[in-house]
Amino acid sequence: DPDNVVLCILATDDDDVKDVALQIHFTLIQAFCCENDINILRVNNTRRLAHILGGAGVHGSEQMDLHCILVT
Repeated sequence: DPDNVVLCILATDDDDVKDVALQIHFTLIQAFCCENDINILRVNNTRRLAHILGGAGVHGSEQMDLHCILVT
């Protein structure tokens, strides 16, 4: 629900530039955010974002996908 989202955090790694599918995903997310007046914060490293959030990006035994976080 875009009415409840106040911020979108997008994190990319250097390897992500080569992933066309992920770039299309980012483009669609950014378009959605722009249409719904949601602020976008870009972070240049998913590990850095995991550190900022206070963890290593691991939940249990699974690696968390921290490419896009919506803050409500």
